[in-house]
Amino acid sequence: MIDANAIAEELFTAARERRPVELLTDRFPFLDWDDARRIARATDALRVAAGDQLIGYKLGWTSAAMREALGVDRPNWGTLWRSQVRRAELGLEAFIHPKVEPELVFRSDGAEGEWALGLEIVDPRFPSFDFDALDNTADNSSSAAIVFGSFRRIDSPEQVQVAFSNGSEIRTGLGSNAMESPRRAVQWFVEQFGREGGTLEPGQVVFTGGLTSPFDVSAGVTYSLGANGFDTVQLQA
Repeated sequence: MIDANAIAEELFTAARERRPVELLTDRFPFLDWDDARRIARATDALRVAAGDQLIGYKLGWTSAAMREALGVDRPNWGTLWRSQVRRAELGLEAFIHPKVEPELVFRSDGAEGEWALGLEIVDPRFPSFDFDALDNTADNSSSAAIVFGSFRRIDSPEQVQVAFSNGSEIRTGLGSNAMESPRRAVQWFVEQFGREGGTLEPGQVVFTGGLTSPFDVSAGVTYSLGANGFDTVQLQA
């Protein structure tokens, strides 16, 4: 049986020391979804033991186009932590090879919930972005850092059109790119997480998946995300 605790320790240390580890699927050819999720939960336990605080979750591969392009058969998810929250500046010294993604963010309030714009930094603890879906699942879906704006109630998050910029290029995307509706993406997550005995608590946030292709993060560049009716979110590398 795969030693989930030992692998979690490797991944936890890799993130802290910016030292990538060998792909898990190369080392463990019979790694499966349950193994990957056990590793991810073991890494979560290390974060808790280190004094970090869980604030929510992030979804990966909610875009059908991205799943098809990468040969991935299902979305996945990871956890988000207080230590990952940024305000306006990123600080590249904390990462290995980060990319930034534009997303719609859900906040649970026990009813319909509220929405905001958010930027997520993904930073796999592997030598490159050439990894398997199970590697990514075990690695907390590459979760690394987040920033998000103010929340508001909206009726149709799938109709929100975002503009994502690195200062020289603008990429546009619709909320519907996240599993046809970000609300549906959240529902999918709640159902899947419930099978592990997990519950989305009031006040927790869910990043619902990238709405465009990501930008590589480069020093000195400011990344921004805007949409009508929302606060613009920015992050400077």
